[in-house]
Amino acid sequence: MTDRSLHAITLAVALVTCLTASDASAYCRMTTEGGAPIGESECVEKGAPLVWNNPCLSYAVDSRGSQWMEFAEVEAAVDASFAAWQTADCAGSPPNLIFKGSPVPSTCRRAEFNTAGNVNTVAFLNPWRDPCADPDSPGYAPMALAVTIVWHNTTTGEILDADMMINDQQATADNAGGPYANCPEEGCFPPDYARDADLSSIVTHEAGHFIGIGHSDLEEATMYAVADRTSVEKRTLEQDDIDAVCAIYPPGNLAETCNAVPLGGLQLNCETTESGNPIACDDPASAPSSSGGCSARSTAQPVGDSWATLMLALLGLSVLRRRSRRVGERS
Repeated sequence: MTDRSLHAITLAVALVTCLTASDASAYCRMTTEGGAPIGESECVEKGAPLVWNNPCLSYAVDSRGSQWMEFAEVEAAVDASFAAWQTADCAGSPPNLIFKGSPVPSTCRRAEFNTAGNVNTVAFLNPWRDPCADPDSPGYAPMALAVTIVWHNTTTGEILDADMMINDQQATADNAGGPYANCPEEGCFPPDYARDADLSSIVTHEAGHFIGIGHSDLEEATMYAVADRTSVEKRTLEQDDIDAVCAIYPPGNLAETCNAVPLGGLQLNCETTESGNPIACDDPASAPSSSGGCSARSTAQPVGDSWATLMLALLGLSVLRRRSRRVGERS
């Protein structure tokens, strides 16, 4: 790789009842210099749009799953959520997009991109913070049910890696989180469900970010920035979502035999070496030693004070994260 920095865009579904939709009626694409609209804010699409150049994509669910559901139930929800995007109807044909779930779970609760081995991981976090963040960092937004970190080339917009983190804490008045369930068609309502959140709805929304779609300003869209935790409405796509995926990945010639191995090769375990020794978050030995400009982790930083204020006010969260380089260059 040439010398370049990577940005990670973190987007979230918030734990609130939907806000009033605006009069605008279009999806928003994630871009290298813009971002996703927050609530009723304007969609800013500066720079290059984010896209997977090879839309044959793999993902793996972290083996530790969620405290609220059996692992098989989690996998079923995740598989169904990605399939919703792959099977969208683009005027009679599916988008040129294939997802392949790993038959082997990952062991990775870290959001990172490594050119010497990678996994697009889906992980549950409790406590709700980046395991490799500085101890004094504030952690992920407390009212977010999930965040998706999208690593991309800041010049071309090519997506290189995407990691989905789900808030596995017990929900309180001040924090989102579980319990989660695969809700029945009528939603997760009492008395059978104690305000469980529908996991498929959450992951379907985050899967849209995974492929480069920002927040829609249409309340009914799956990619709207906020959701009712008990509803199942966001587990299926609306026309605005379909328009987005069909425009970004128009029907093509991908086949199930396509190569879904991540850039740099598949590395399901990002936390320990083959011999079982832990890999420190700041250990240069865990990173590729050859030249390149790929970045390492740092604490999350908002794009600016005005955006940070807007995010907190509307509870539709979009944080632009910049990762500083590790000591030594990467290939």
